[in-house]
Amino acid sequence: MINNSRAVENAYSMMKYLYSELANRRFKNMDITICQNLDDLYALIISTWSASLAKEGLYKEYVTIEGEEMTSPKGQVDLQESIIRQSQTRGSLVCNYDELSDNIYINKVLKGTMQYLLYQPEISDEVKLSIQKSLIAFNGVERTDIELMNWKNVSFNNNNMRYKHLIEVCKTYFNEKSLAKTVGLDDGIRLYILFKKQIEKFLDQRYGGLLDVTTFEMPFTLENEPLFELYINKVQRMTVLSSDDRSLIYLIRLQDELAMNDNKIRRKRLDEMVGYMREYMARTGTKASGVIVYVNTDRNKLNFEPMTVNIVENFPIGETIVDIFDQWRFIENKLNDPYKYFIERFNKGSNRKIIKRQ
Repeated sequence: MINNSRAVENAYSMMKYLYSELANRRFKNMDITICQNLDDLYALIISTWSASLAKEGLYKEYVTIEGEEMTSPKGQVDLQESIIRQSQTRGSLVCNYDELSDNIYINKVLKGTMQYLLYQPEISDEVKLSIQKSLIAFNGVERTDIELMNWKNVSFNNNNMRYKHLIEVCKTYFNEKSLAKTVGLDDGIRLYILFKKQIEKFLDQRYGGLLDVTTFEMPFTLENEPLFELYINKVQRMTVLSSDDRSLIYLIRLQDELAMNDNKIRRKRLDEMVGYMREYMARTGTKASGVIVYVNTDRNKLNFEPMTVNIVENFPIGETIVDIFDQWRFIENKLNDPYKYFIERFNKGSNRKIIKRQ
């Protein structure tokens, strides 16, 4: 496992794009410097977020209480059960009634997640102390085994939408733990997965005021795709910046040893990108450029090379490498370079304003 503060810092930066709540005041006192790895960061975010929700008031629903003996009858009295139990001799009646309670499924998921985190050896004692403090606010929620939970049973409505992103963080953590057991997943790959997931939000915040920021999905076309890619993404998901007649397609790929050592693989990936661009142009009628952003997860092999531009079958395609363990501001610069080259440079050269397509 990588014990690296840069990994924690970058993961937190990316998660802020994915979950806007992390930029709110409720997290201003959360000290990520106590986190030694990504498991610590997930645990600290989940415990801090859960405590904040509890402070605002845990979501409650009406639950049915059945067969409770009461000296002051409430709800519906079950006379037959009262006779069977002979509860009258004790001065009580058996009642069934509805009660507004926080002991409901969605709160059990949060409590079960925090209980699970307490027993993970990867999580530091300092972070576990934060979890224990947060659990106090869930005393009214029953203990549960999170590994038996069915995530599909978690539903959202207008009253509990404030839980949605927190539940997503919990689910992501457990998905990664499951993948780690089946296909192997170190912290570098986890950062890559997070990077690929947040890229749309990043580009939308950076360029959404100037351009349309959309996504574009196509099936994987190459052999030897990493198992975690197929498991998590199912399809190749790309993010597109579009103006009135020009588009820039961002494709995020892992810089694996296979591609680094075999130029034929690199060429196949360029050809794959051409296929995606051709399909996108047929759908939209815009003139498309593309960039393949390779993500390097080896912190000992930092890359300082600028973006290179290839012309493949008359399609301009950039290739650039971001180092996931580099400072986040340098990663941002690498992500901005394709926009500067393929859109901003064209705009300046032709003295045209960028107009968002309606």
